[in-house]
Amino acid sequence: MKKCAVALCLVLAAAFTACSSIMVKTDYDQEVDFSVYQTYSWIQHRKQSTNRMMKDPLIRKHIMSAVERELEEKGLRRVETESADLLVAFHIGSRKKVDVTHYHYRYGRWGHRRGHDVMVHKYREGTLILDFVDRGDKELIWRGWASGVLHGRENIAEDIDNSVQKVLEKYPPR
Repeated sequence: MKKCAVALCLVLAAAFTACSSIMVKTDYDQEVDFSVYQTYSWIQHRKQSTNRMMKDPLIRKHIMSAVERELEEKGLRRVETESADLLVAFHIGSRKKVDVTHYHYRYGRWGHRRGHDVMVHKYREGTLILDFVDRGDKELIWRGWASGVLHGRENIAEDIDNSVQKVLEKYPPR
């Protein structure tokens, strides 16, 4: 019985650890020479968005600050739109998710199947997308996105910082 409880705890710990990680992906135009991009500016978002997270001024400020900090570390400078090499846009959203895990376990001297357990874990998954557009061509040249578990409003700045850092680790593509 004790071995089953320990095994169940290990499985649950692994499941919750997997839920808390940030998944990052990128896509880019492979014909673009990213070394020519030295400056950037923000693309203005439409105010009439129905997405509550996109409308939230604090979330927008957290995202913009995190992106600017990371791009500055990479040597890019923020300038007026007319003289920028890159235009940067972001999109953010969330959705409710449910993980259901069904455990069967055995115990007893003869391996009789006894009992089962169902674990339901509800959470909110957030996604952040960063788009880099060539200002001259008006073509999307790089997109990075991160998805992960949101840890509540009180941790949103930390979640955004982690997501932006992980996404921009992959810029410029190598």
